[in-house]
Amino acid sequence: MRFILTIAGKDLRLRVRDRSVFVLGLLAPFLLAVIFDLVLGAPSEATFQPRFAVADLDTGPVGDGLLGVLRSLAEGDVIELDEVGSVDEVEAAVEAGDLDAAFVIPAGFSQAVTSGGEATLRIVGNVDAPISVAIAEAVARGYAAEVEAVQLSVAVALQTLPSPTVSDVATLAAEAATMPPPIELVDVTAADRVLDTSTFFIAGMAVFFLFFTVSFGVVGLLEERQAGTLARLAAAPIPRYAAVAAKMVVSYVVGVVAMAVLVVASTLILDARWGDPVGVAVLVLAAVAAAVGVVAVVAGFARTAEQASTLQAIIAVSLGMIGGVFFPTNLGGGFLAKLALASPHRWFMNGLADLAGGGGLSVVWPSVAGLLAFAVVTTVPALYRLRTMEPR
Repeated sequence: MRFILTIAGKDLRLRVRDRSVFVLGLLAPFLLAVIFDLVLGAPSEATFQPRFAVADLDTGPVGDGLLGVLRSLAEGDVIELDEVGSVDEVEAAVEAGDLDAAFVIPAGFSQAVTSGGEATLRIVGNVDAPISVAIAEAVARGYAAEVEAVQLSVAVALQTLPSPTVSDVATLAAEAATMPPPIELVDVTAADRVLDTSTFFIAGMAVFFLFFTVSFGVVGLLEERQAGTLARLAAAPIPRYAAVAAKMVVSYVVGVVAMAVLVVASTLILDARWGDPVGVAVLVLAAVAAAVGVVAVVAGFARTAEQASTLQAIIAVSLGMIGGVFFPTNLGGGFLAKLALASPHRWFMNGLADLAGGGGLSVVWPSVAGLLAFAVVTTVPALYRLRTMEPR
């Protein structure tokens, strides 16, 4: 054990002096996460509030109903609403850009609706505010649909009366307007297993670059083989496995430290929400073990450090892409969602998603088991291969 710690300590000091480990392990993933968050992240929290006006030239019960709907939206700060008295005033305000859209309730609107005649509700829209105009049209269509439902209900009910009067029509219309809808949509609160954009991008970049960061240790064995120092270690009175174990320790320590720094820095600077600290810690330890195993396999079957770096980069990018570190690959199911499970990146992101739902250590065990399975399947053959590597 003393030989392993001595060799690992020497390598760690060399890696600390090598600025590339800080650039690749910390600076690159953090900056890329910030850039992705700025470009593809959540939209600005600035409120969008359409500016509407209404000109009620009808002053009847049906027009008052629409006016009540608009007033309720204004009271809920969904829209800004002005009530004006003439069509000319409305058109001038829209033309000047002071309003996004306006509702014009024409005179006789209520009478036309209650008598079953043709009733037209006019929308005056600003050509430079298409979204607000679309919202105004949706509100008008929604209200018109309710009015038509009341008309249909009254018409059906009148068929059952032998000689309906005007009073009967008014009574039926009032009752139909106050009846609850047959189907009601209700929001149901469920556990949110979706990472916010800041956390998603920093977590994705962290685990993506982790597979490059841990290579500084294991691939160093090939560098020492090319430099001839591995032959000196083999000739020294130390166990043959000491050099290999030391390189694995270096990779693991560098990976854990890099991930820990990124978790803390993103929490403080980007307001990332990783979830339960204990669950995150266990997930990170398992992810680093999987990354070290994958890189060790590459190093074990490569002939030179350059070849190992190239193969490792190809594998890391491929696993990262199918694992969903740049974009979610598990949405909608299908072949890609199943293929993503062949990547340790996916298991890491799944574990964080489980933590985002409010769970603790207990919810990440399936993801941890998946990551440890990658670690075992790759580390065992890698250790055998690296241990039997012939020094030059």
